[in-house]
Amino acid sequence: MKPKRTGACVGLKLRSPAAGDAEAVGRLLLDAYRGTMDDEGEDLPAALAVARGYFAGENGRVMPELSVSAWRGPALVAICAVAWLDQRGCPFVAYIATASNAKRQGVGRLALGESVRRAGRDGHGEIRAFITRGNTPSEQLFAALGFERVTRRAPRS
Repeated sequence: MKPKRTGACVGLKLRSPAAGDAEAVGRLLLDAYRGTMDDEGEDLPAALAVARGYFAGENGRVMPELSVSAWRGPALVAICAVAWLDQRGCPFVAYIATASNAKRQGVGRLALGESVRRAGRDGHGEIRAFITRGNTPSEQLFAALGFERVTRRAPRS
């Protein structure tokens, strides 16, 4: 079932992000994380490097078929960027971000929900995410879409 678009999500264009979107993704990450617990004081060049690194596969093999970017006209307002997690043999959400002016409007939920739907359609039995401990908005978002908390385990020897 496709995630339902209501309110602020009406009129958004969803598509798979591409390497040419790296600048828009970097700007979105900087805006979305500024002032949150995940803000490490990055500047625009650092955020752009993170976005380019994602598209270069630094987080694992990029999975554009599962990733979703949400656009309102020329503006990127949310992204759910998915990569392959070799250690677990499954996809994982490398980044999820919503523009500060679109938070709490269902836009991030729409992008994450579409990524989860695509993963199921493509036969993936699971999709994982790493959430900073105490990031309540992210924890609530992922829980609302059926993600279960798994505690960090020690590496296998």
